[in-house]
Amino acid sequence: MARKRMIDLGLCILVLTLGVWVPSAGLAGQWDVWAVDVHHKVFRDTLPPETSGRIAIRAMRNEYEPGQIAIRSSSPLTGVRVELEPLRQADGRATIGLDRMAWNFVGFIPLTKNTPRSERLQLRPAPCEVPDPLLEERSIDIAADSTQPVWITVHVPRGARPGRYEGRVIVMAGGSRKAVPIELTVDPTVLPGERHVFVTNWFSAANIAKAHGVKLWSEEFWTILERYARNMAAHRQNVVLVPWTLIEVTVEPEGRLSFDYTRFDHFVELFERAGAADRIELGHVGHFGPQGWGGSQIVLRGVTATERGNGQRVTLEPERGLAALLADLQRHLAQRGWLEKAMVHVADEPSIHNVESWREASAAVGRWAPKLRRIDAIEGTDFSGALEVWVPKLSHFDRWRDAYQARRTDGEFWYYICCHPYGNVYPNRFLDYPTACVRVLHWINFAADLKGYLHWGWNHWRDQPFGTPTDRLPPGDTHVVYPGSKGPLNSIRWEIQRESLEDFEYLHLLATRTAAVKKRLGKTADWLDPRRRAMELCRRVVPAIAAIRFDSAAIMATRAAIADEIAALDEPPLLIVQTEPPEGSTLIEGPILVELRGVTEPGAAVKVNGRTVTVRSDGTFSCGTRPTGDGHEIRIEAEHQGREKVAVRRFRVRS
Repeated sequence: MARKRMIDLGLCILVLTLGVWVPSAGLAGQWDVWAVDVHHKVFRDTLPPETSGRIAIRAMRNEYEPGQIAIRSSSPLTGVRVELEPLRQADGRATIGLDRMAWNFVGFIPLTKNTPRSERLQLRPAPCEVPDPLLEERSIDIAADSTQPVWITVHVPRGARPGRYEGRVIVMAGGSRKAVPIELTVDPTVLPGERHVFVTNWFSAANIAKAHGVKLWSEEFWTILERYARNMAAHRQNVVLVPWTLIEVTVEPEGRLSFDYTRFDHFVELFERAGAADRIELGHVGHFGPQGWGGSQIVLRGVTATERGNGQRVTLEPERGLAALLADLQRHLAQRGWLEKAMVHVADEPSIHNVESWREASAAVGRWAPKLRRIDAIEGTDFSGALEVWVPKLSHFDRWRDAYQARRTDGEFWYYICCHPYGNVYPNRFLDYPTACVRVLHWINFAADLKGYLHWGWNHWRDQPFGTPTDRLPPGDTHVVYPGSKGPLNSIRWEIQRESLEDFEYLHLLATRTAAVKKRLGKTADWLDPRRRAMELCRRVVPAIAAIRFDSAAIMATRAAIADEIAALDEPPLLIVQTEPPEGSTLIEGPILVELRGVTEPGAAVKVNGRTVTVRSDGTFSCGTRPTGDGHEIRIEAEHQGREKVAVRRFRVRS
């Protein structure tokens, strides 16, 4: 077998070049254990490389990072178990314990069809089995000539000592043991616990109750629901979809309506305690008319109420029931301190077919609850004056970007994906897509300055969550978590989406740290755009929404560069540079001139492409230059009091 080439993936890499693995004796056949890049899905027929490698992870403090190994044997293995060792620094002064580490065997989902028109992205043609759920079994059997992946997760404590840690993941089968080393490098930077992008995945409370065999809204149900809420928060979901139907409506004898918020408040409080309710997203108050999505009609919902005297259930027309409910709900949200973070959906996915009817419905909501934000997933371009949170589908946002750009000041912009978009251009989280398609999701948020993300299917599994996905939707569209015996089970896709959200926080942290330096420098740095450098790095992965690099090596190398630049802001000498045009631009001969501005320590010596430039008394410098060499680079070197720092900006050049 050809020796695998080592690929440096930066922050979370799996290096496959550490010695030749010698299978243990004592079993009827040979078996192998090796490290695998977390972005590579391990299939049943995946073969081992010549070397077992090691799991090499780099992380900030307060960050989750995954690793992956695979097990394969030429004969059946029974009772296979896994153990983790605590991660320790060589001097013994710091340890990351097993309470911060987890492992799971990865389960497989059978596919009978692929995502439509996605031949270039799909990993395997159906029928096939795709790895996804992280199972709760602690011991399994592995068939002969079958490969079994294992997922490892490390959560680096906020107070962890920076530096290098080492440990092992140990696999036991029969009387034999094999180990793969784990190396963790902890950066001194702390990843903020605060979330700076809004994330919602709609979920089904009824599915949770059914999967766990408990009565909806019973005490047992609330206990299970809290575990699901904590899972959302641990994966950086911070918006919760709250059914307004949790509010009990009563028709009093005199005809007045009264509202009981007991269950509604319990629901919101539970998600607040879990840390998953930075925003409260109230369910839809309208729906399509009889002709569906392509029809012209949006219909507001009636409200089900109970008559006080006889207990009869009645449906109240919107002008009576919904109007009174929304008005009182606005009052209640304000009383509880929730109004500023609350949003209400009008009707899902309005389009040019029914936008006028939708506007009428939205206007009614605005009259009844004028201080309550309106949010909708939209399939049109003009909702100005009737929508505070715009959530266009990703493909529409890209194709209709000029129309949306003209309306960016009319509301807060998010994006959504669902069963669309599919094809070979846009990312999605379908089971047969590469994991990199999930990894890039929140790089898009930063690149396009979109404040949030929405998906309809967090746990909308059908009767067999681990079975063949429904034929009606692309595989994996319905859910990214699975029901376990005591709560939710994660999936590879859900774990990687958390990584993408942490990537967003890296970019956000670089921008905010740069903004803090600009504020400290005052007028000296008037020229500095605090988001520019983070955006230049983000563009290495997302040059355009329709030209995303689904390349895990590029993603991880860029993530490492972001981490390095965050750390460099705290290390002397100061060196911040900005070019016009930005790094990554295509320059055309005729001739080429790049404007370069920078700031360093007063008294520092600066060279640009080897030529000394003048540093002013306030530490600023500027010059005109052009890229050099085969890499088309501009190299900036600063030296001050024996310390040096280098910045490099790369371009494309076309003659």
